[in-house]
Amino acid sequence: MKKKIIIGLLSVVVLLLVNQILYFAKVQYICDEKINSGKDLNLYETVSALQAHCALWMFGWIIEPNTARACFDKQFFIYDPVIVPSLPEDDEIITAAKQKLLKGKANEVRLTWKDYSSKCAIYLNGSTISIMENEGTKAFLYEIPLDYKPGIVNIGGIDLSETVFDYLENKGLLAVYTSHRTQKIRP
Repeated sequence: MKKKIIIGLLSVVVLLLVNQILYFAKVQYICDEKINSGKDLNLYETVSALQAHCALWMFGWIIEPNTARACFDKQFFIYDPVIVPSLPEDDEIITAAKQKLLKGKANEVRLTWKDYSSKCAIYLNGSTISIMENEGTKAFLYEIPLDYKPGIVNIGGIDLSETVFDYLENKGLLAVYTSHRTQKIRP
C-alpha cells in the first residue's frame, strides 16, 4: 500500500513537471496566439498557465525574492502584503534615480531597464521612486505596479509570455494592484 502511494505521488510530480516543460516550450505560444486573435483559453491552457505562475513564486525565490513574493500575492489576492525581502541598494539605475531625487532634479523618477539582466529589474521595471516625508523621517517611496503587460519577455534566457498572465488578470484569476514600499534615506 505504501509503495503504491509513493509511486502515485511520483507519477503526479512527473506529470506536472512534463506539463511545465511543455507549457514553456510550446503551450504558452499557442495561448499567446489565441489571446491575440481574440479567443479564450480552454481549461487545460488556463490551468497550465496558473501552474506556470505557481512555479514563479515557488522557485523564483532563488532568482529574485521580491518578484516571487509578488507572484504569490497576486495569485492569492493579498493586496497589502507584509514584505520580507529587502529592496536593492547597489543597482546603477536605482542609485542614479536616488541621486537625482536627492539633488532636487526631479520629484519622481521612473525606473526602467533595457533588459532583465539586473535581478531588481524583474521586480522594479516600470515602477517609480520619489521621496516622502513622514513625521520628520525621509524615505524613498517605490510605487510598483503589479500588472502584467501583453508581450513576451526574456528573463535569464527563458521566454515568458506576459500576455497569458495579463489574460489571467483580465479574467480575475490573478490580482492587479500597486505595491508601495519605502526605504529609509540614510545620511
